[in-house]
Amino acid sequence: MNIKKALILYHHGLGDVIMLTPHMRHLYNRGYEIDLMCRESVKTSHLLDNCPYVNKLYIVENPWRSKLGYQKQIDFNVAYFDKLKRLYDWFGVSIHDMKNYDGCHKIDMTSRELGLDLDDKKLEVFISKETEQIVSNYELEDYIFEHTFVEFHTEHNWDPSEWRTNNLPHLNVLTSYNTTFADINRSFVFAKKAKHRVLSSSVFVHACEAMGCVIDVINYGRPDRKVWPLDQEKILHIREAGEWIK
Repeated sequence: MNIKKALILYHHGLGDVIMLTPHMRHLYNRGYEIDLMCRESVKTSHLLDNCPYVNKLYIVENPWRSKLGYQKQIDFNVAYFDKLKRLYDWFGVSIHDMKNYDGCHKIDMTSRELGLDLDDKKLEVFISKETEQIVSNYELEDYIFEHTFVEFHTEHNWDPSEWRTNNLPHLNVLTSYNTTFADINRSFVFAKKAKHRVLSSSVFVHACEAMGCVIDVINYGRPDRKVWPLDQEKILHIREAGEWIK
């Protein structure tokens, strides 16, 4: 296969990067090797270390937390992209411009901005056999995996203890905080191996969708249906802005 080079500017969070995987796979299957302009956390979390689609990561600042301010950082990142793009056979930017949002899913929003027509929207995570084996070395009985406190999106924070007591078996609870490792893929494996999963809107929702896991409940602190899992059959309950809607 003749390898062509693609460049994507995508300065969004880890969950969004998982939702970018169908687009990267689409390009890869058409002969492209991708360099991704992304936040530092994508690199430090090791999220894409084993992704066959990505060749190189360029680190750019998160516009939502930039000292320059949101729009100035956007402009800076785009200017950096413009300097690099002439070295590539294909290039695209996905800023998630909410002015153009018309109720579509974020995967479709990204497709529009990148100009890609996806034939497969399946999400992926990239977990090495070594990581699987490391987690398998932990001899754990059946447990509930829980992630309901979201550091940078506190509107989704929720104490599920009462709901969990009333709706799930009385098992040990393993949280994302006591399974936090430099490599986020280890935490994903702990989530996959759990008997039940109790989550708030976060990277773990998208990772669990990618792994084909049933999720007992997802909490959304505000309506945000553009990031709902596409396969609703595997989502048993949804709590939105304090109300049960599923």
